[in-house]
Amino acid sequence: MTGGKMSTRRTLLSGALALASARTAIGADTAAAAGAAGAGVNHSGTPYMPGDVRRYGLIPNSEAAAPDNTKALRALVAPGSAFGGNVTFPNTTGSDVYHLNDIIPFRDGIHVDLQGSTLRFSKIGVKDDTNTGFIYAVRDFSIENGSIVVDYQMGGGGVAAGCALQFGNRDEESRYFSPTYDSMLPSPMGNIVVRNLRISSNTKGGTGIDMTGGLNGVVMENIWIDGNGGALDNGIYYEFGWATNEAKRELRQTAHAYNMRFSNINISNLNPANGEAFTLAGAYNCSIDGLYVKSAKILFACTPGESGFYRPWKGVDQIGVKRNIALRNIVGIGITGTAIAIAGASAKTHTYLSVTNNTAKDETDLISCSIDGFAIDGANLDGYGIHSSAEKFDLRNGRITNFSRGIVTTHECTRMTIESVDIFGCKQCGMQIGQSSSIWDPPRQKMGFIRNCFIAGNSVASPGVFAAIEFDRSAAFVIEGNRFGYEPDHDGIPEATQGFAVRIGAQANNVVCRCNHVGGVALGGTAFVSAAGSQGNRIENSSGIASTSGSWSR
Repeated sequence: MTGGKMSTRRTLLSGALALASARTAIGADTAAAAGAAGAGVNHSGTPYMPGDVRRYGLIPNSEAAAPDNTKALRALVAPGSAFGGNVTFPNTTGSDVYHLNDIIPFRDGIHVDLQGSTLRFSKIGVKDDTNTGFIYAVRDFSIENGSIVVDYQMGGGGVAAGCALQFGNRDEESRYFSPTYDSMLPSPMGNIVVRNLRISSNTKGGTGIDMTGGLNGVVMENIWIDGNGGALDNGIYYEFGWATNEAKRELRQTAHAYNMRFSNINISNLNPANGEAFTLAGAYNCSIDGLYVKSAKILFACTPGESGFYRPWKGVDQIGVKRNIALRNIVGIGITGTAIAIAGASAKTHTYLSVTNNTAKDETDLISCSIDGFAIDGANLDGYGIHSSAEKFDLRNGRITNFSRGIVTTHECTRMTIESVDIFGCKQCGMQIGQSSSIWDPPRQKMGFIRNCFIAGNSVASPGVFAAIEFDRSAAFVIEGNRFGYEPDHDGIPEATQGFAVRIGAQANNVVCRCNHVGGVALGGTAFVSAAGSQGNRIENSSGIASTSGSWSR
């Protein structure tokens, strides 16, 4: 993504599943499950303890047992069943595999311990699988300590199906837990824990973990997701829900996930053309600490989603939305597109909100983001290291290498701090602060700081053409304590490609460059270049190469 708006993966399904048929199907499933599970809980003649899936007829290490295993497990845990509490999958051989061949919806209050076992889900998709996953729950659920292998072929008219884990629901998009409008639920969706889990999936165009709706209190830690050489399009994906059900979607209130915490997440081998490792579309107050991604197009993306936080759920979300997304300790290797994409602005064009009277104020300042501790490397110099249209953007302690441009912020990003970031080897500039805006006209002025960064060896595709920092349109801005360009005495090599240190545009006002060191510029370039007039831009206490062009005061 190189613009301010990212299209969502889901399609808002209007009437695709009729309400009456959905209720009939779920009612039948629930009634059957209640009877079967009620009988199954009292298996008094078995040697297995309550909760041990073998007590209810599941057999490990037999592909032929998949249909019976699925029937027995669904009867035990389905919504409306009598069972509640802990479900265990014993691992007597040290490598037990339980084969299943259909979706397993879980009632509230189930806690699954795989005990080192593997669940293998094999199925050829059908239309009823749309927007569902293998293990499917909406609240008060946990799963841990094992592996899930997905062998699912999307087809039969179904879409957005076959993920390993599915949490939450929206409207009637899924035949399970439908209809779902958050304001009408007896209790909120959420209170979900996933830990110590390995997921491997060959679902072409699929997702590892999918989430939807107003989830609250989701914890995921120590998760590995393998896309099997490029099958998966998404590792972890979230999208907003509907809180109310007015016939016109633009009149509905929307529901949004919050208080979600992710730690030690490893995602690899996604589709290099489309693969998004981790996406939050319409969430707020979420944190990610420890995300490692190898081989994907996008490492992390967050966006307000198609809803743009336009009518957040009164009494629940209208105060919290627009708050912070926090990333810590992020590593990306072999990223083919933009590594980290923060869409804090969302134009209503081509969305269901196009019929509203939204103004630029409604479509901007929707997300703020902080990123602290990161290392990201591009696969082929395409895309940006980090792209942001967030109103407030706080970026610290990182390294960016081998992208088209290192950091790009649009004119919608009006307050920022960029500190202790190194950028090397990019095709064009190290930073572009002030990319074109398509919402506010004229663009707003920005304020902020760029401090203690080292930017060198960029402009590799066009030596001498691009600067370390390309900057325009500000009310006041400070660029201080940075090192620009390679220098033999400091780095053992001279600067061969990066043409300028700082280059500011005609709309830059009160830019103060102070205490910077310019170690080198390529091909006889100038250290500080200004296209602005006498607009308060100045240079103070710089060292190294001190050449200037244009209007600067000292």
